[in-house]
Amino acid sequence: MRAKMPSLKQTEGTAVTTLSTSVVAVAAPGNARPLDALAEVFVHLGDLANVNTNQILIVSGRLDPSLLEQSVQRAVAQIPLLRTRPAGSALHEHDSSSARWVEHREYLNDCDFGDPGFRHLLMDFSSARRLNWRDRPPLQLLLVTGGQNSCVYLSSHHGVADARSDCLLLRSIIDHYACLTGVPGAFVLTGILPFSPLTEIRPQWYRPLERSLRWARALGSVAVDLLRHDVGLRVGLHGQRWEGRAKDPTIGRLDFFQSLLPQDLERRLCAAARDSGVTVNTLLCAALARLMESSKKGTGSRRTLRITCAVSLRRLIDHSYDRSFRNYLVPSNIRLKVGQATPALVRSVHDAIDAARSERQIGTALGRLESLLPLLRPRLLRGLSRRLLNRCQGTNACYSNPGRIEEDFSSFGSPQHTTQSYVGFGCLVPPYDFILYTPTVNGRMQLDLVYRRAAFSDIRQEFTTPFLSALRQLLDELEAPCAKLPPL
Repeated sequence: MRAKMPSLKQTEGTAVTTLSTSVVAVAAPGNARPLDALAEVFVHLGDLANVNTNQILIVSGRLDPSLLEQSVQRAVAQIPLLRTRPAGSALHEHDSSSARWVEHREYLNDCDFGDPGFRHLLMDFSSARRLNWRDRPPLQLLLVTGGQNSCVYLSSHHGVADARSDCLLLRSIIDHYACLTGVPGAFVLTGILPFSPLTEIRPQWYRPLERSLRWARALGSVAVDLLRHDVGLRVGLHGQRWEGRAKDPTIGRLDFFQSLLPQDLERRLCAAARDSGVTVNTLLCAALARLMESSKKGTGSRRTLRITCAVSLRRLIDHSYDRSFRNYLVPSNIRLKVGQATPALVRSVHDAIDAARSERQIGTALGRLESLLPLLRPRLLRGLSRRLLNRCQGTNACYSNPGRIEEDFSSFGSPQHTTQSYVGFGCLVPPYDFILYTPTVNGRMQLDLVYRRAAFSDIRQEFTTPFLSALRQLLDELEAPCAKLPPL
């Protein structure tokens, strides 16, 4: 619960006192914490691809770079994990007191996600300023001031943060900025956003027998994946997606798309999910499957498509970890038969997502990440690890639904800085060509994408318009009087 502070001076004093005692209690200087697979995999992937996450907010008015720098400093002081560096399989505290977090740039026009030049400025900044956690703090912020507005681009290393963590951090920065600028009634949360490795959260997972069984299941699933050839989304790009291995030297350049789901479609979607006894997430994933089916010409005898879904352990483990800061995401592949009738497809997606959230399958997915680490650590084996990732992930399609974003991003802390646009997305690593996101932000569902520029020449024509068409057709069929889902 937020504690409202009567004045800026008291807010600052209280926060400093609380943080200094709390941080020492969590990790005294020099103490090492174990680095689990959910973090370490991204440390090594960062040598092969861009693993920066992305939270981007466009607000009215011009923000002050120096006050924003102070706001980030105060927010970072509340997050112990951002003041660490990985070495081997351990985390060590690192003094970041001299770090500069904010870079400021001017843009001639207004900041606008519909402006390709503006989007490319952001994505090219991320590509040029990759967050190598071993050598630098795992966080940066770009402030772009345009004609009449500002853009705040917050980026963290995916090894330290998932979407929920980034949202908590961005909200903290907004609150500190509001206090520093003297907004009446502004307040900040005191205390820290703690970090715990999985070995402390679930010690039973690391007992010798449990770990051996997890690895056995993981290696078995990897062996099966090596024999499979599933369907992804057909795009106009062939060959390697890894930088330095692809024929296209621009293979690592990314772009993004942000939009609001039409309100009539959002209402139909929620009603259909309720009437069918499934989640909105299930229906959106089924629509993606339909889009992938429609692009499958030339796939021959391959009758199964594959989508990677991001499963968060945060609330599956325990709700007490909701206000903690770390990456809780586990990639899980779901496989669906091509050509199913709509009710059967929806049931298949429902069952697959339900299975992906089970403790057994989460353990298998975690074991797959752990078994990949011995190949990622030695640089001489990086080529083998790339090939293994291509085959075992087995698709270029990824879907992630952060759900309802609980933080208030309607402004940057005051009516002078109301939000004009928001988008948040993770890192796009091979073999993926896109990740689809459908968050609900400030009460509205969005349809957002991060994608490889080389894979799409017109993302609206090649993906978003046909996806919305597939979703409408799916809802039409579910709303038909004769439609009936198999028993759930």
